[in-house]
Amino acid sequence: MKKEVKLQNSGKVLIINTATTEEVKVLKNCLLEEIKKHPLGLKLLGNTQSIFDKQVDFTAVFDFIKNVLISIDTSETTTNAIFDCLKHCVYDKTHKVTLSLFDEVEEAREDYYEIIFACIEENLKPFIKSLVSMWKTRLVKLGKDQLSNILSAILIS
Repeated sequence: MKKEVKLQNSGKVLIINTATTEEVKVLKNCLLEEIKKHPLGLKLLGNTQSIFDKQVDFTAVFDFIKNVLISIDTSETTTNAIFDCLKHCVYDKTHKVTLSLFDEVEEAREDYYEIIFACIEENLKPFIKSLVSMWKTRLVKLGKDQLSNILSAILIS
């Protein structure tokens, strides 16, 4: 699969060529390992028994996202997995995306995070899409009571 993305900061074009399945699997596993390090820790507000009647304090969500992003960005293992996928991409129609690109083409530094996020998104999207559709089917079969018990266990732990 091949996709062209016009980068917002520089206006340059990033050509994303899909990484191998093995490279994407390693990337996915690295990202999941970083996510696992940070519990979500949502707080439920309200005195009712049903989880569906409670409000959620989302301040923990912002902390969770911040901590996960910092963890991903500072992990050498994850960075290596990202750049294994990026080696299939082309910046400004002439430059392979490697770590040295950001030294050789200084303006590429402005696009660093956008390049990384675009590559991750394009490579993981096909796998996530099938996972989401599978879980939608499973959750409908669970029913409201079982789903409520599962959500309570996840959110309160």
